[in-house]
Amino acid sequence: MIVNYLPRKLRNKISIHSPLQWFVNITFFFLIIFFIHFIVLKFAESIGWMDSFWLTWQTFTTVGYGDLPAKTFLGRIFTILFSTLGIAVMGAVFAAAFDVREYKRNRRKMGQMKNPIKDGYVIFNFPGVNSFMSFVNEIRVVEKEVGICVVDSRLECLPESLSMVNGIHFIRGKTLDKNTYIQANLKDNKAIIVFPTDPSVSESDGATKIIVELITKFVEKETRIIHILVDPDNSWMFENTISTSILENIEVMSIVQECQDQYSSVIVEKLFLNTEGANPNTVKPELIAGWKWGEFCIGCVKTAEKLKVNCNPFALIHDGGTDSCPAPETVINKEDHISVIVFPGFDWVNFEKELTKVT
Repeated sequence: MIVNYLPRKLRNKISIHSPLQWFVNITFFFLIIFFIHFIVLKFAESIGWMDSFWLTWQTFTTVGYGDLPAKTFLGRIFTILFSTLGIAVMGAVFAAAFDVREYKRNRRKMGQMKNPIKDGYVIFNFPGVNSFMSFVNEIRVVEKEVGICVVDSRLECLPESLSMVNGIHFIRGKTLDKNTYIQANLKDNKAIIVFPTDPSVSESDGATKIIVELITKFVEKETRIIHILVDPDNSWMFENTISTSILENIEVMSIVQECQDQYSSVIVEKLFLNTEGANPNTVKPELIAGWKWGEFCIGCVKTAEKLKVNCNPFALIHDGGTDSCPAPETVINKEDHISVIVFPGFDWVNFEKELTKVT
């Protein structure tokens, strides 16, 4: 078989896929038949190379224009034998091509294809159709058509409702299988999100910790890792990791907050939803380093009015911690970050320049 004579790397890649191997072999066999018929007609009929190719093509494809038929005895014999064989083999080539296409489609559906997505998101442990689609709809408000890959060992295949959504890829892999992380193509994506295997069991955080540690072996420094924490008491397990924790039971806290202060849960909910408008946006102070928080708040009001944009101070991120209600005399350092509530497309660089002119 022709596959055995290909370079080793290409041979190994093709040989593990039987439909692809059959397609390569049958295509090569067809080309051999075509080439022999093409050469024999050239000399048997004493015609040019282009005419010989034209006659071979219209015979093998059953077009049969009849403008250039074989006239010699040898030419006719070869046309009878090789065209009969060639037509049958050509049909097999097309059938093999459709088989390869269907084979790839099934492998993708069953989670056996490498993640082709770049600069997108990879989600470990499928959180359910509703939660997943909520994430897709929200993230694509800001990042249009961003790709998302799901990695899960429990799903046999991606749910039918999701397989029809563009830019969604599925990988069926085991947590402790190195190939799972290779197939997920983690280093080429911007963020990896790890959901708990069972959000009702606090021990699931242990499994999450293992996945987070394994992910760090396959990502670049720029890649963010986010994990959903079931039990806040388990946060100690992630102290030495580069992963960011998000509490799984955050909706419970929203209920408690609403009990304490009417409307507050609705406000927080809107901050989480890209579809509702403004969201927190973290910016880096450069020109305003050394300012006090109170000065910054006053300057924001004046600059927003001048530029006719909305920008409201939200929190100060200082020494790795967050201060959601800084004292007016708190100094903003160059190493800090500032969280502001703004609409998508907010230009912080220009806003900061104008900010220095209004004080």
